[in-house]
Amino acid sequence: MGVSKKKSGEIRGDLIPGLPEELAIECLVRVPFEFHSSMNSVCRSWKCVISSRSFIKERISFGKAESLLCLVQPLTSPPSPVMIDGGEISEKKKVEEEGESQMTQQPRVTGTPLYGLSVYNATLDTWHRVAIPERIPLFCECVAIQDAGKLLLIGGWDPETLQPVRDVYVLDFFAGEGSGRRWRRGKPMSAARSFFACASVGTTKVYVAGGHDDQKNALRSAEVYDVEKDEWSTIPPMTEGRDECHGFSMATDFGFCVLSGYGTETQGQFRSDGEIYDPITNSWSTIENVWPFPDLSPRGRTAAAADESAGDFRGCRLWCFIDSERQSQPRWEIEDDSMKWKVVVETIRLPVTTMTSVFAGSLSGQAVAMIGGGGEESGTMMMKTTAEKNGGKWSHVNTPSGFSSLPFSCSSIYV
Repeated sequence: MGVSKKKSGEIRGDLIPGLPEELAIECLVRVPFEFHSSMNSVCRSWKCVISSRSFIKERISFGKAESLLCLVQPLTSPPSPVMIDGGEISEKKKVEEEGESQMTQQPRVTGTPLYGLSVYNATLDTWHRVAIPERIPLFCECVAIQDAGKLLLIGGWDPETLQPVRDVYVLDFFAGEGSGRRWRRGKPMSAARSFFACASVGTTKVYVAGGHDDQKNALRSAEVYDVEKDEWSTIPPMTEGRDECHGFSMATDFGFCVLSGYGTETQGQFRSDGEIYDPITNSWSTIENVWPFPDLSPRGRTAAAADESAGDFRGCRLWCFIDSERQSQPRWEIEDDSMKWKVVVETIRLPVTTMTSVFAGSLSGQAVAMIGGGGEESGTMMMKTTAEKNGGKWSHVNTPSGFSSLPFSCSSIYV
């Protein structure tokens, strides 16, 4: 077992009286995540086990981990929920005072949407909204670091001034103190930016690059955040300024890929190339002809594909979500100019027309898409199992009206 009651001598006595440690842990990993904060209060032994980084690995190995899709999305209406242990807001338990209090403490700017962090629990098929101490920036990036058990909200626009910000918010799902799920302010980025590429790389780091500044100038700058040290470090700038670009982690050697984007003078004309940062050489290489859609942003249309055995593969495998009427190759592979990295892209046809707005991503090896645009499927989420031989079929996910708006960013994590 990965969790030991003898670890550092922190746990004394039996986890569950009368049961061997292995059986006791097997019982604890079966408890749903929503009750973990309460379990922390039972005894010191349970708190030490549950807050251990290896506990989630045990839940995954036993098939009991819950898969969460976290989405930054505009709130369609002021929620009226109650805060429960762990800082979560449940749709099932509603108290009107909470919604009124939130509106009082966080006055909404006229004409500016109020953004929130929503969570879809794919294991339990439930939705909830996460309580955050402050108004989160508009258009902030949402990125999860699985091994660290943390979710970050980075950059975006100040909801009052509508200017890009340097802000970083960190949600720790496995914190050992208090509720076990708590927010903190992280060290801010060195430069304010929005609509930038962002991805978790390795076990503790998040890379950001590109986007635009307060003058809408496309940025070349890039930096990396260590979530455990709470430190930012600058890395060499990209060759090109890239606004509205999208970021991905490479499979090996902790590389970082920035896909497409556009320059200051060519807004809305998405580049066909991308750039890849190699931390070993501390340099960028260019990858040509990787994005064949000059009129389409890669944001909300690309996602990391289901995990496969990396082997000797150096690069990333992506899904590209395209409308049913758009012409495209079913699959393409491109190498960068250093001949070290490769990007493999596989298209997934969405069950919508080109007139529909969509935000797509991945969750537990499945493709997911939130549908907008006012059509028949508007305001719903759909999921597709891609592992099936025929590519699988799209199926509807129960989406309450309060969670039906198109997200700006999303990320997934097991808990």
